[in-house]
Amino acid sequence: MLARPLESLLAGNSSVSLGPDGTPTASMNHPSGAACQVSLPGSRVTSWKHSDRGEILVEGAAAGLLPCGLEGVIAPTDWTIQSLVGLEDEVLMFSTFAEVKTAEGVPVRARTEVQLGPSRISMILEVSNCGADEMEWEEEQEEAPSDARERSAKRSRILPLHLPHAGLQGSLRCHQGTHVPSEPVDASNGILLGGTKLETFGFSQVKLALAGDVLHFRALAPCEVILQPGETVSGSFDLILC
Repeated sequence: MLARPLESLLAGNSSVSLGPDGTPTASMNHPSGAACQVSLPGSRVTSWKHSDRGEILVEGAAAGLLPCGLEGVIAPTDWTIQSLVGLEDEVLMFSTFAEVKTAEGVPVRARTEVQLGPSRISMILEVSNCGADEMEWEEEQEEAPSDARERSAKRSRILPLHLPHAGLQGSLRCHQGTHVPSEPVDASNGILLGGTKLETFGFSQVKLALAGDVLHFRALAPCEVILQPGETVSGSFDLILC
């Protein structure tokens, strides 16, 4: 879904247009020659190119860089465009937003942000349980004191949001013979994956898998995420070409 006509979504070296599959796609072209594309469904980075190394990501419906662990909470089609920012501090930025309710009625808001630099791409994910916001709004509308029992019942229906595998994932091209650990690693201080360095914040536990010349990774929270009303989980990664 688009909040504005496509032709108005221009920001310096960035634009949004319909991709080959007919879905909105953001294109960011950095003056250095780096470029990336973000498909709105799933808020997925489908391409990241460097002026010297060419395409870095793996193509395919489930490849690229994207949020993970939100299945059953946020559908790929729930994402909308939030903002598109031209060159600022040597970085181009594109962000998306989703606002949904789970099957149990838990109100959820989520946001992603992709930043592109000369030799770096970053992705940020934030997910919030907005139950507390809804309760505050409902109580502001209440006038009759006799409704206290009804308000109490509404509070009891504000449930926690379980996100046991929430985080960010990606698929990169790599050199044959690249070594990856078999056990999850802490990437908060950075890990070298062939010619690319992966740094994480928040989603610090990284699971890696190598299939030929394709490296798959998942950056997850170090423990299971259970968001109470009013709580937010956030995390990010940087991929830096070495």
